[in-house]
Amino acid sequence: MSAANPTPSVPVPATRVHAPSGATAETLVLIALILQVVGGVIVLGGLAWFFGFSARHPFPYVWAAVLGATLVAGLVVVFLYFAYTLSYRRIQREEYQAAQAPTLVIGIFSLFLGLIPGIFYLIGYSKLSDAVREQQGWLTGPGGIAPGTLVACRGCGKVYPVGPFAFCPACGQKLGA
Repeated sequence: MSAANPTPSVPVPATRVHAPSGATAETLVLIALILQVVGGVIVLGGLAWFFGFSARHPFPYVWAAVLGATLVAGLVVVFLYFAYTLSYRRIQREEYQAAQAPTLVIGIFSLFLGLIPGIFYLIGYSKLSDAVREQQGWLTGPGGIAPGTLVACRGCGKVYPVGPFAFCPACGQKLGA
């Protein structure tokens, strides 16, 4: 780079860097949540049908069946609530480290409750591990560069944070000095 056209390096406020693997994990967990909501609606619909059937055709232990069905419905709602708050919301806030353990536990439980959402959760968990590594690497910066600095591309002039890209995603020019 010449003295007439220096590479601008502007410090920015310390913020979290959005990792591409975090966006992938967010999508995977959202798909798993949607599948679980669909499954929950099917379960709750079946329980509603069961309540209607037991009201029209009473049998000796209807109270035990109704109590069991109510517990199942309550567990479905509580499970969906915890999956949303402990996993998905934390991923949205880019708290990847905090979302890892709940996503793994929810994924394991989901394997028994519904195989496909469990697989999505477990893949999302592995993407969260990648996102944590990406985020930690970007916050420290390569070669001891201060975190939160920006570098402009020599070819197209677009500005990117230092660390995530060796080459400009827009034009392919090498970023940096």
